[in-house]
Amino acid sequence: MEITHHSAWDEFLDEFISVFSVFDLLKNKVFICGSYNDDTFANLQIVQRIINANENNLGFIEKEFRRTHLENLILKFDLIAKFSDEIIMIIEHDKGGHMIEMGIILSFKDYYKKTKVFVLKDVEITEVLKKGGLLTPFFKENVNLFYFEDVEQLKRYIDEIY
Repeated sequence: MEITHHSAWDEFLDEFISVFSVFDLLKNKVFICGSYNDDTFANLQIVQRIINANENNLGFIEKEFRRTHLENLILKFDLIAKFSDEIIMIIEHDKGGHMIEMGIILSFKDYYKKTKVFVLKDVEITEVLKKGGLLTPFFKENVNLFYFEDVEQLKRYIDEIY
């Protein structure tokens, strides 16, 4: 299924330039996905800061786009994912909207080919991920799938990669 956005691209680019800048269009655009709950959102912000410490990168989260497709969050995710050079998915639990986003990533080769997944080690996650979505052909451990024990290890991974 191909999703098109027609005029939404112009609206999205206008919003992007108002949030960031026209010069940021030239950077490596890294879409950071994960849980927005109170316990885990701070980790997404830490990852964003590390990525943005390199002036060639622009790390951002979906929440920064407040106008684009607010009536349909799936279309909003698709639009931002298409626009991004890379996608990072941080999985610290399997409850919430980021699991829907992970399903979308797994559904489209263009998405999982540009995605790196970071999973909290020993976290209870759905069998669909453990015995399917986190395996080859989608992801390969220590290539585009990384298990971390704590936020310090997550920070080290991100810092090494970006």
